[in-house]
Amino acid sequence: MSSELLKRVECKLEEIPGLGTFIVVPKGLEQVIPDTTAISGVDPKGEQTLYRGYTIEDLGMNADFYEAAYLISRGVLPCDEEYKEFKKKIDYWRGRVPEKVYDALKTLPKTHPMYYGAYGALLLGQIYAPEWSFDKDSLYEHQIRLSAQLPVIFAAAYNLANHGTFVRPDSGVDHAWDLLRMITMREPTKLEARAFESSLVLYMDHGFNASCFTVRVVASTLSDMYSAIAAGIGALKGPLHGGANEEAMKMFLDAYKKAVEKGVPLEEYIVDYIKERLARKERIMGFGHRVYKIKDPRTDVAAYFIRQLKDGEMWIKVLKNAEKVMWESKKLPSNIDLYTAVLYYQLGIDIPLYTPIFAMGRVVGWTSHYIEQVLDNRLIRPTEKYVGPVGLKYQPMEVRCRR
Repeated sequence: MSSELLKRVECKLEEIPGLGTFIVVPKGLEQVIPDTTAISGVDPKGEQTLYRGYTIEDLGMNADFYEAAYLISRGVLPCDEEYKEFKKKIDYWRGRVPEKVYDALKTLPKTHPMYYGAYGALLLGQIYAPEWSFDKDSLYEHQIRLSAQLPVIFAAAYNLANHGTFVRPDSGVDHAWDLLRMITMREPTKLEARAFESSLVLYMDHGFNASCFTVRVVASTLSDMYSAIAAGIGALKGPLHGGANEEAMKMFLDAYKKAVEKGVPLEEYIVDYIKERLARKERIMGFGHRVYKIKDPRTDVAAYFIRQLKDGEMWIKVLKNAEKVMWESKKLPSNIDLYTAVLYYQLGIDIPLYTPIFAMGRVVGWTSHYIEQVLDNRLIRPTEKYVGPVGLKYQPMEVRCRR
């Protein structure tokens, strides 16, 4: 690490009396590498983001859910028999959500749908607890169950709470098509299903992001996979990690309403709308990224499908004009959430489900990181630097509270 970088990120060595010498890293762990992974990340040249050696955009355009999930979890793209067996298991377990889980979901109130996933993951953990072990084959089996069943739980719980009913899974159809059917409670077209499937692949993993690192921390304690994934969902629920696509779509809809009032096309008005919000020091969601400083390559894949769906050309103009003004004003590129916001809106998906869909794809990455962590484990436990008071002595309430 260069001295300039050390100075910029405030990384230094510090002696703590009685404990020894420690590396002091920047708040937020920015530009800190706590471990290695072979699952996903930026390539050694810093030019592309990879899933097991393949660029995310390559897989987003060409791989289906099963191929990408097999790659991330097993390390290679599957051949014919491997693909058939993996698909068979995903489809089987998608249709085998325990009835006790559905009964529990029927009791949940209408609230943030990320709670449903965390609750459901923990329920599955309790039900499958007798079968739990750290054997590698067992870990893969539980990974498949979670990857197949967590999306069903999100869709069923949300529709039960908001519409009073839900659509059960069908093990005889493809995973992405079935999930979109359960989410929207209608049969999607082949194009809609492929667009949705591509977004699941794009969201499947992304290095040591906040939720992934949370999963790895929990895994390092040797807690079970279900508890770790529930924790990851909690991290993704936070608006600084997940939720950007929801806020981006709310922004677009607000801009559309005002554009109609002004009699101006949205693709033109979005420029003034964003400038006005920036002038008020408001944050514009869907822009900026800890990794991508110039361009998020995943947006090109999403744009390909947006063009083919309802009002596609209009939405592309809106997105490009929004990108232009944000780059000129803040030098911030768009990220995948800006584009999936529009994509999911075109698919007729309720906005509160946008972040859960993020989790429906990311569960594959989370569980892969869980397995990678526990198979080569060391407890993740950094040391703190205490800066609070010292030397205080206990006093009875009547003394310490005397005024």
